[in-house]
Amino acid sequence: MGLEHNTRTIFLSIGDGKITRRVKEPTGSSKQRTTKEGKVVNEEIYDAVTGIITDIKVTTHDKYGKFWNVYLQDGEDTYCLQMNYSSGYASAFLKALPNVDLSARVKLIPSMKVVDGKKKVTLFINQHGRALKHFYSKENPNGLPPMVKTKFKGQEVWDDTDMMQFLEAMVKTTIVPKLSKTGAVAAPGDAPDYEPGEDEELTLEAQKIKDQLPF
Repeated sequence: MGLEHNTRTIFLSIGDGKITRRVKEPTGSSKQRTTKEGKVVNEEIYDAVTGIITDIKVTTHDKYGKFWNVYLQDGEDTYCLQMNYSSGYASAFLKALPNVDLSARVKLIPSMKVVDGKKKVTLFINQHGRALKHFYSKENPNGLPPMVKTKFKGQEVWDDTDMMQFLEAMVKTTIVPKLSKTGAVAAPGDAPDYEPGEDEELTLEAQKIKDQLPF
């Protein structure tokens, strides 16, 4: 049959270690939050998102820079989880990605902890009843370039340019060709524009510094 139904896409982001879905109007399960720009938003908060990974894309936002779109199919719904390009969430997800069975459902669980006054974030991939280990780790980097400490305007910063370029190339060459695309479209009321959670804003500031580095 030549006729097809497009699948609706529900856009999600991560804030304070939780999956968030922004909605235009308050719902029975939504919470209000005022952004640093003074905008009042309504968000539904979830612990995890589950589905089969169908696509992964890198997109550049005019205001927030580069970020990842991870599409997951669950029945008739497609979820698009958006993460800042250099965030701890994205790094953890990408480092475990080669260990994922791409034909089976995954559960993506973000986490945030405060250690010595600083927010530490990560993202766990659960599949087949267990948490997947990182394919790229300190003990077994498998070719992953390390982050490099450099100095910019008298401030020491960690530059992850080589590491992220390596992971992006890995996704494009070894992961995306194995995925089954869905042809999803945006659902009415869901805004596709990414806006980072508060715990990613520090990462964005680091990204701004990195973008100015002379290499």
